[in-house]
Amino acid sequence: MKNRIKILLTLIGLFFYQFQLFAQTHNYSGTWVLNNEKSKILSRPDGMTSSVFIIKQVGNDFSLTIHHIFGSQQDTIVIKMLSDGKTRKVLSVLEGKLEQRKDGLHVTLWKKGFLDKVTYNFGKDENEFIADEVLVSDSDNHHNIWVFDREISK
Repeated sequence: MKNRIKILLTLIGLFFYQFQLFAQTHNYSGTWVLNNEKSKILSRPDGMTSSVFIIKQVGNDFSLTIHHIFGSQQDTIVIKMLSDGKTRKVLSVLEGKLEQRKDGLHVTLWKKGFLDKVTYNFGKDENEFIADEVLVSDSDNHHNIWVFDREISK
């Protein structure tokens, strides 16, 4: 009987531990449109008029499609990573890792002469997305705070 109680207590403890772990994981999936008024972008690509992030997040799989818009033109970058904290090749020229933490999703990208750290998190609610970026490189150093609004489907 005592063993059953110990096993039951252990299972209950594991359940609550897993519940806390999963409760801390945010899913940022959606289409996010740059809010220029709320953002503090110290280093903006020349001529950029807007930006759209499309995020698909399923478990540890994370995909970010970035559309920087320059009038009628756009540049697109697609970044795919796993949020397991392991270092991997990103965009074939960078090393990178993605970590899920209590205070948000942390992306670190680097190569010689280049280090970009971004923390993704929700803002005032789950319809506001913030990318807090610190970049240090041979050609640029900045701290940008990109604020996005969720695009609501009609």
